[in-house]
Amino acid sequence: MESRKNTALIVIVIAVTAVAAGEVCEDCRITHLSPGYAEFKTDQVCIRVKIRSNIYTYEVTNLGTSAIDGFEVKQHAAYNFTGPDGWEEQICPDTFWTRTNNPQAAIGPNMTAEFSMRISSKGAVLGLGPAKLHLRSGRNITVPDLWVSAPEPKSYIALVAGLIVFIMLLHTAILTYRERQREKTFIRNV
Repeated sequence: MESRKNTALIVIVIAVTAVAAGEVCEDCRITHLSPGYAEFKTDQVCIRVKIRSNIYTYEVTNLGTSAIDGFEVKQHAAYNFTGPDGWEEQICPDTFWTRTNNPQAAIGPNMTAEFSMRISSKGAVLGLGPAKLHLRSGRNITVPDLWVSAPEPKSYIALVAGLIVFIMLLHTAILTYRERQREKTFIRNV
């Protein structure tokens, strides 16, 4: 049952992503939906996002005429960044940024390259964020609302803390009630 809830949540996130992407960028669209997988497409680039366990993989296909020599995506609590051979990864506090100066390593027209990162359990959840692709021609392409790791909202932390306090109070009330019932039963039996 829990698996179905998680699948439904991912499908809802994908549907929300589709609506938001259409509002921000008219030529951006999601063309394939399944649990843990989505494809974000513009007329210049196609990004397939695969999430398996704690590994986020971005498969970038160049649909344009200018080579892609830079890839940038938001991240939270990520490590073990990897890119294609000849690409240099640079880790910023909230961004996974990789670039190449080698024209042969760039993602040419109709070519595909894969980028990935691992997400730690340090308060990261599935969220939405932009991906920026830098072209050799000097232009940039932004794909809005891509699946990324995002910080856990503060409201979740407050909700969990509140639930723990509530459970502790409920537990104390039940123990107190049971103890009083035992005392009444003991007094009646004496």
